[in-house]
Amino acid sequence: MVPYSLDVPGGVATHVLGLARWLQGRGHEPWVFAPGVGRVDAAVPVTLLGAAVALPFNGSVARLALRPSQSRALLAGLTGFDVAHVHEPLTPGVGFAAASRCPVPLVVTHHAAFTPRTPVTQLLRRRALRLPNRVSLAVSPSAAALVNTIGAGEPRIVPNAIELPTPPEARTGRPRVVFVGRLTERRKGYEAFVEAAGLVPEADFIAVGPGGSGAPKVTELGRLTDEALGEVLAGAAVLVAPNLFGESFGMVLVEALARGVAVVASDLPAFRAVASDADVVGFFPVGDVSAAVARIRERLAQPCDPFAAWRLARRFSWDVVGPHIEDAYQRATLPVPDGGPADTKPR
Repeated sequence: MVPYSLDVPGGVATHVLGLARWLQGRGHEPWVFAPGVGRVDAAVPVTLLGAAVALPFNGSVARLALRPSQSRALLAGLTGFDVAHVHEPLTPGVGFAAASRCPVPLVVTHHAAFTPRTPVTQLLRRRALRLPNRVSLAVSPSAAALVNTIGAGEPRIVPNAIELPTPPEARTGRPRVVFVGRLTERRKGYEAFVEAAGLVPEADFIAVGPGGSGAPKVTELGRLTDEALGEVLAGAAVLVAPNLFGESFGMVLVEALARGVAVVASDLPAFRAVASDADVVGFFPVGDVSAAVARIRERLAQPCDPFAAWRLARRFSWDVVGPHIEDAYQRATLPVPDGGPADTKPR
């Protein structure tokens, strides 16, 4: 269950749909529930819960289904499944409704990582106390730290994952430097990418994602399908991730590495948790465009081995990560002395 609208691209939705496809390939019968009104090409069954409301949060915009009727429809839909997997269980709307009133054994995954202010901490702690017995996961140490801060237990870390492509080949021709993310979202750091484009004339700069500023030195491709994004990355020399804050996992880094692309990224804990091999990944201080340009030029002058990048991404493939989630589903259905499932109980 995804609490965020599938009408807008996002890391949680990408993760959940990829997981559902992997589970289906393993012979399971997954079914995805999420807000949204548009058409979803997911290759797995999806039930859309209707329109979402845009709420600014953590430097981003969360599009959530908040109507009670949407929560009732979701809870009715969950009845009859062997286990429910709710992502971001403390999120307002259908996410918290599904987790707090789940009619079947429950697994939750926490994705968010931020430093909550005291009122937010208190709110999240109250919500966590209302969750039933569950198996609790987090996608990164940063996300797990937030869960621990609000007293919601100590989740097991199971990272996001990707459908690993075939090993890449070496690039030829004029180098391309790529940005992937929402261009108008400040925390993604797109302004730094635009500034860097004007300082590195020896490469073509390409941006993928919704929004746009008409930057003269950047080719802005807008939102692409997963297949088209893969093609763009396959032709890139460097991915730049100049994010400023609010990241719990470097999914875009993993996607680039899987295509054999070198990474230049802000020095954020979530990004270092993905990869820190200096032959493939270079970090720069958050917001330091001059340092970012220096790292880009270093990587252009000495391209990384595409296969080495691919190997770094391999540990985030579904064939590696997926079995840990299957194990969580098995644990959720095991009985415990009080008759409920799971390894995290209300406190």
